[in-house]
Amino acid sequence: MYFCLHGGINRKARVEGVFLKGALAPFSLATPAGFAYFLPHHLSHLAHTITSQHSHCVGVSLITEKHQRGMSYVANNRALGMKMLKQLLGLLIALNFSALIWSAEMPSLSADIDAIFADYDAADVPGCAIGVIQNGAYIHAKGYGSANLEHGVPIGSNSVFRIGSVSKQFTATAVAILANRGDLSLDADIHQYLPDLRDYNAKVTVRQMIHHLSGMGDYEMTGAYEIAPGRAFRFGNEDYWTIEEFYQRARNQPLTLAPMQRFEYSNIAYFLLSQVVERVSGLTLREFANKELFGPLNMTATFFNDNVDGVVPHRADGYTPTNTDSFQILMTNLDWVGDGGVYTTLNDFIKWDQALSSGNIPGGKAVRDLLLEPHPLTRKTMTSHLLDGGAGYGFGIEVGEFRGILAHVHTGSWVGFRALYARFPANDISAIAFCNRDDLLEDGDKRMELLDLVASELLQ
Repeated sequence: MYFCLHGGINRKARVEGVFLKGALAPFSLATPAGFAYFLPHHLSHLAHTITSQHSHCVGVSLITEKHQRGMSYVANNRALGMKMLKQLLGLLIALNFSALIWSAEMPSLSADIDAIFADYDAADVPGCAIGVIQNGAYIHAKGYGSANLEHGVPIGSNSVFRIGSVSKQFTATAVAILANRGDLSLDADIHQYLPDLRDYNAKVTVRQMIHHLSGMGDYEMTGAYEIAPGRAFRFGNEDYWTIEEFYQRARNQPLTLAPMQRFEYSNIAYFLLSQVVERVSGLTLREFANKELFGPLNMTATFFNDNVDGVVPHRADGYTPTNTDSFQILMTNLDWVGDGGVYTTLNDFIKWDQALSSGNIPGGKAVRDLLLEPHPLTRKTMTSHLLDGGAGYGFGIEVGEFRGILAHVHTGSWVGFRALYARFPANDISAIAFCNRDDLLEDGDKRMELLDLVASELLQ
């Protein structure tokens, strides 16, 4: 990873981007000097000095090896080189010394992440794609294990993972976009948009469904889901219903408690929200998100997968361990989305993280404010397994504190996939884990280990 600052000998030089594996990630930062400045990520013995095509550009590289620091520089003339040295201190002050700290910390962070996922880092096991973002760019993005065990395809930053309930923030964003346009009311009775739902004997609103306050409960809480009398539907891949067949069951599910009593997590509510988007917009949730959300953000490999039989380039298969120290495939045969269903990559997901950080998401500030504002009742009645006490639920995102630091988080679990997305907005740091195995909890949740590591090394 390299910072690259370009400019002449003037006060208009700037950071143009962060180079990751030869690709430029846009980044902007003013600096008082005119030169190209490079900070290698893996610094064991590298000392890169590069001049740009700009006639007044110099290159600087900082190296760290076993806690030793060194600098080297080149310039197109001696006077410019001397000027660079004089201005270097000013540059570091402008960066608040973060460049020096960052270059020393990142190799340690990456090594510590490698240690957490070391037992996944082999060709004969599934694993995870792990990303850590700082200031809008990856400071760690690496795959561990195989996306496909049959063909030995390694996990990479372009591997496509199902992310389970991390998808809920995208379902909620789609609803928020429609509400922001005036196409639906968040406080309308759900029957206004889905009139064929059963009578709940109470007003259930779209907003309540988004915040898990509708009282709808979850799949296993009622007897509405039977494949035959006395035989419960087995969610995952053992039984099968079309989206319409599933909707017919969901629309007849009674409430498990009255609305606005307490937080009660409901996948059913989010599936029904996918149907609201379709009824209001005339597009399936997949089509609407592609047009109004993922498309504008150039998330070209991200989509709600409402046809699991479709061909998905670079798709990671989900796995579960067997009793013989091997793995077998664990994928779903079910097409409905809303409660989950998003497929995405590390390369794409950073674009969502950047949009949340900048506020440049479809619908702008009004939509982002909805996403990140938890309902007050959820703060009183929700217990988060990730965040400190007092956390609440926004639009598909948990909002609270992690170890006393403001955090926005959600996890995902479905068939052979596990996921985590956590943002620390005040620190401009995020952590991502997309995994294609369902045994993360056997020796402690590795997603939590990742969060603890990021908190200890980057958030102090």
